Amino acid sequence: MTFDERQLRAFLAVAETGSLGRAAALVHLTQPSLSRMIQGMEQNLGHRLFDRQSKGMVVTAAGEILLEHARLLAFEMQAARDQLDALRGLRRGVVRIGAVAAVMRTLVTRAAAALIEAYPDLSVEMREGTDGDLLGALLDRKVDLVVTAAPLESDAVEAVGTCAYTDRFGVFCAAENPIADNPTMADLAAESWVMPGSTATPRVHFAGRFREHGLPMPPVPVETASVETMIAVSAASRLLCWLPGPLVAPHLASGTMRQLDVPALETERQMLLYRRRTGLLPQAARMILNFLPMHD
Repeated sequence: MTFDERQLRAFLAVAETGSLGRAAALVHLTQPSLSRMIQGMEQNLGHRLFDRQSKGMVVTAAGEILLEHARLLAFEMQAARDQLDALRGLRRGVVRIGAVAAVMRTLVTRAAAALIEAYPDLSVEMREGTDGDLLGALLDRKVDLVVTAAPLESDAVEAVGTCAYTDRFGVFCAAENPIADNPTMADLAAESWVMPGSTATPRVHFAGRFREHGLPMPPVPVETASVETMIAVSAASRLLCWLPGPLVAPHLASGTMRQLDVPALETERQMLLYRRRTGLLPQAARMILNFLPMHD
């Protein structure tokens, strides 16, 4: 069984788009040429890689097996090309890093700025998301490093270390919200909140704090994964929000939001840095580690 890089990238394009037409545009082939290439790979393997359905191309069980290895091979080919180009001075590579919102907008942003200033030929691709989103991006090789607020439960990744950075969650509301500055947990259980989805790590921890006090989870009439939307909804209504302080700091400074004094819901977080367990960490990704402060 032999495949060249062009075939692997064609296969990946079809798998990721689910369409011969869209994939053909991505890999600069005509649709008939791409179809023949996929058929040739299937004949070579002795397995169908896709089920041709009315809604598009669906990866088969054999295709799923090849998909995992094809992503690794394509990534390693590009990483090798980047490092060889660096030796010739053509380019120094791309840092692809993901992080949860609070640390992306503080620690990671500062590290990326320092890196680019020190190495202007480098470029940085930054992806913001939840812990679950970032794990998926790391496994799918869309990023090479992620900074998360909770351990990633996957044998396919490993922790690089703990960042020398913490933030603290707090309760925030609109400046004109009539709620007292120091409400009890029982008071807060009766208030309505804007929160991320029920499976998001912060929401799970939030519910746990109320259970510890023998209280039900407060009502959440508005759910959103967007930090900006959470803040905007809270600032424009009586809904409360529970967020890391750095994200709300500009709104506190402008006077549109205020923080409530609720020690039971003031939670400090440490940030963990992860990489994939297998494969080489690209040189560019290794370089940004010099700008991310880590605990010894």
